Amino acid sequence: MKIHIHWIPLTLNLMLAMVSAQAQWTNTLSSGIHVKENMNNHFLFYGNAEKNYKTLFRSINGLILKGEGTINIVQIGDSHIQAGFIPEQMRKDFASFIASGCGARGLVFPYRIAKTNNPSDYFVKFTGKWKNCRNVEVNKNCSLGLMGIMVQTRDTLAGMTFHLRENATFREFNFIRIFHEPLDTSFRVDFPGLEGMYHVVFPIQTGCTDIRFDTIITDSLRIRIVKKDTIGRYFTFYGIDFENEDPGIVYSASGINGAEVTSYLRCDLMKDQLRILKPGWVILSLGTNDAYPLHFIREEFIANYISLVNKIREANPGVPVLLTVPGDSYRRHRYDNPNLVEAREAILEVAKQTDCAVWDFYSLMGGPKSILQWYKAGLVARDKLHFNKQGYLIQADLLFEAFMDAYSSFIDQSNLSE
Repeated sequence: MKIHIHWIPLTLNLMLAMVSAQAQWTNTLSSGIHVKENMNNHFLFYGNAEKNYKTLFRSINGLILKGEGTINIVQIGDSHIQAGFIPEQMRKDFASFIASGCGARGLVFPYRIAKTNNPSDYFVKFTGKWKNCRNVEVNKNCSLGLMGIMVQTRDTLAGMTFHLRENATFREFNFIRIFHEPLDTSFRVDFPGLEGMYHVVFPIQTGCTDIRFDTIITDSLRIRIVKKDTIGRYFTFYGIDFENEDPGIVYSASGINGAEVTSYLRCDLMKDQLRILKPGWVILSLGTNDAYPLHFIREEFIANYISLVNKIREANPGVPVLLTVPGDSYRRHRYDNPNLVEAREAILEVAKQTDCAVWDFYSLMGGPKSILQWYKAGLVARDKLHFNKQGYLIQADLLFEAFMDAYSSFIDQSNLSE
């Protein structure tokens, strides 16, 4: 069953007006939090980055003007992303920009099963005994995918239920993709309460199973994992992608508390899963944890980051990549961190060598010791390392404003070339 959306094409002037309104609204928010004066909020393009972004912006045009296409966005990061506030606000911003407001939730993971914090737009319940592994656990030997985390069970009957909260931006889905270790005859996955209302989509791809439902689901999904024999194998779960058949934005986020660039280099299944997802835009929001120790090895950080970008591009050649510079933060609540200046310079060097764009949030928020101003404004947690919810929402709005600025420039250039 297809979800029907009535598309209203936007004129160029209306699109630009929306860009201007978004910028004015964000500036109003940021005026009281010491965003650096005269600091333009925009993307910095290096090498052939603009060429790659033109493909993304043409897709945005097709989506807005004709209601055609689906754009998959993947943001990869650390605890700032695992908290879920930045990705969810980005979904809201995209939904407010696209006339129909349609899209899908994208990748989710049952973080609660792994005994860690869950993004705020959904919650999870589960049954059975599970083991877990994360990409920050260097002493564990486990296969990991794009989400950087996995859970596994060999219980006779185990399961999980995803509840999408009422205030979540994208709730409707009729298609899911479960990422897992290749299934054998030892396990069966089913969906209690939806018997006879779904079917497996063929051909089956290695490492995932696609399920299409005959009805639109908006609130929750229960997954039961049934072990059919006594062989001591594990069912390994890497994440689930919630989608629908509408044109729109699918915004997936992968964040692991404490993650560094090398954490995602350990994810051996990441390339395979990115090939399946086919993202139209990848945002890398890493560096906070890399720069946290007293000794920051710039050359090593650059080499690792280049390897990660190359890994993404091997899976999706030509995909536009944005590197976000981490904001200012303190060590142990009270010591400023000069390594962040070096990390910023290193990220710019990575962009130059890999044809990426950069969003310099570090400079935008005020540079060294600006975390104190954000803290005084009530936007930062007591550790002066993480933001609170409102701080993350403002950060997301600033990122979206920078995206809109780049998109507006693309529209202007397109008009001049006509």
